[in-house]
Amino acid sequence: MASALQALLGASKDIKEEVNMKRLGVKFTIRPLSFEEIKRAGDQATIGDKLDDQLHNAAIIALGCVDPAFNDKSLREHYEATDSADCVIKALMPGEVTRLVGKILALSGYGKEEETIEDVKN
Repeated sequence: MASALQALLGASKDIKEEVNMKRLGVKFTIRPLSFEEIKRAGDQATIGDKLDDQLHNAAIIALGCVDPAFNDKSLREHYEATDSADCVIKALMPGEVTRLVGKILALSGYGKEEETIEDVKN
């Protein structure tokens, strides 16, 4: 079994995953977000002292979706979007947004950890 140090030294943050988008008949490619990107998404979605959940989710997708790139000029023009987060809101269905956000955050290390029998014993 590898040590924690060896695991960290050999770990890659260059992770990508494909997510099937049934309605569109294609797969989107997503990646995890860094601490800075998570903060940027929160800052972008904060108006006054309130976090706009819809905008926050859209900003997470805009940053975490590699293909398609929601900052693509032709995509933004097609949806008459002001920026990449607005493009996400206009292009995707609410359920698709929720699903993609969940997948991006899971890749970023958020979510429930599965406990193994070994973990419970220790």
